[in-house]
Amino acid sequence: MRKSPITGNDMTQEQRDGVTIDVCPNGTGIFLDKTELFQLTEAARFAKSGFPWTDLFRREKNPPVDPDRVLVCPLTGEKMRIVEYKGVHIDVSSKGIWLDAGELEALMNNLRLDKTYARGMSLRLRELEF
Repeated sequence: MRKSPITGNDMTQEQRDGVTIDVCPNGTGIFLDKTELFQLTEAARFAKSGFPWTDLFRREKNPPVDPDRVLVCPLTGEKMRIVEYKGVHIDVSSKGIWLDAGELEALMNNLRLDKTYARGMSLRLRELEF
């Protein structure tokens, strides 16, 4: 069982858009394996076809970041590094990413602002330095 890098508690598994993800039971965040962020963003992109009027009023979300925080990857035990992607600072290891509570929603929101994403361009994992 994987442990939350924030609380040290065992994480539970949960299904979101057909993807099994690891969730901290205390609500501090989620851990995604390498391909799971891509799967979640693609599922959201295909689910939201057309041009929703709410996109006219959408603003970029930038959750707070603690640059001095050091997390350990629940999969490999390696020190995670902080990477900024689409205005969100996420913790990245060689095997996955940790998203604090609200960061997945902020990423999804910020991707909706990217016109190339809305036209069908995929989230490229190499942008996350995997």
